[in-house]
Amino acid sequence: MLQAFQLQTRIIFGIDALSALGSEAQSFGQTVCLVSGKRALTENGILQKVTERLNEAGFKVELFTEVEPEPSLETVSRGLVFARECKAEWVLGLGGGSAMDTAKAIAGLYHTSQTVSDYFEGLIVEKTGIPLVTLPTTSGSGAEVTLNAVLTKGRIKKSIRDLRFAARLTIVDPKLTVNLPPEITAYSGMDALVQAIEAYTSKGANSLTDIYAFAAIERIGANLLRAYQNGDDLEARSEMALGSLMAGIALSNARLGAVHGLAHAVGIATGKPHGLVCAMLLVPVMRFNLSICFEKYAKIATSLGMYHPTGDPLDLAAGTIKTIMNLERKLGITHHLSDFELSESDYAWIIEDSLTSGSLKANPREVTAQDLLNILHERF
Repeated sequence: MLQAFQLQTRIIFGIDALSALGSEAQSFGQTVCLVSGKRALTENGILQKVTERLNEAGFKVELFTEVEPEPSLETVSRGLVFARECKAEWVLGLGGGSAMDTAKAIAGLYHTSQTVSDYFEGLIVEKTGIPLVTLPTTSGSGAEVTLNAVLTKGRIKKSIRDLRFAARLTIVDPKLTVNLPPEITAYSGMDALVQAIEAYTSKGANSLTDIYAFAAIERIGANLLRAYQNGDDLEARSEMALGSLMAGIALSNARLGAVHGLAHAVGIATGKPHGLVCAMLLVPVMRFNLSICFEKYAKIATSLGMYHPTGDPLDLAAGTIKTIMNLERKLGITHHLSDFELSESDYAWIIEDSLTSGSLKANPREVTAQDLLNILHERF
């Protein structure tokens, strides 16, 4: 069997890795367009800290701080105009997945001639952009090392994907995640766990991606609750940051599955955070995939510290699902329909949109429209 694995990004990881930003980015140019969200990083001081680091290293910093939680094509278009007008030589994506994906699109489309919408609709990116550096402040999306920018157009959420979108450099400093509120820690951490599990069981999984996916599951499973309960636990934060990074590496090569196939549409329909939606969908999708994936689910059980006296793979796999349910409960993740306000009328659109998803096509078990309806009914 042919196997493929590709990693385009130089990774600097560790406590105080931020200190390497100036020296590592020197070859990219003097003028940097820093892309981030609208409020959180200003309020917690991270934006100022990073900007000061760049100024001290001699860079000219141009701030584009307009990224919303589900970045739109309009935001990317404005960012492109801004980056071109300030003659940015490289782009820094600072924040969670939304900020890094927006930065990815701005850097990747910098030299292109068509509209962002054209590439969103499938036009091939014809030119290489400018260098991208990613600096994650959450442990969840894995966007620091992925090859796609997830964007929205109205109610449609999908990716512009190109190998050249990969960051030249990512700096992962667990200290930047210490100030995350418990709720964001839970949601982003569950997103990373879902990505690791889906990459591990995806149709595109292979022996190389399994190494990263399984290691990510081990680290996240052992440390997510610790980080949620004590945000200052730097060891737990470090393990979460590494687990999220590993999950991103795995998914960029193996792809995902039905959770993410559904999550994009459910997120648009409800306005709920992506990580929360993924957490809500994980258990019913795992149950759906159980007959195909029970051997890998059983291996996950051992990574989560579970033991079953018979060692039966089906029993272990079922125990894995129960363990994840217990973890979600401890993280305060709700399982009630009323919190999502979905109705039957929403289901038809969600299913129609999800059936075209690349993630759904990578799910280990073939999925029909009726299957998706059953999954939605089970959880919601």
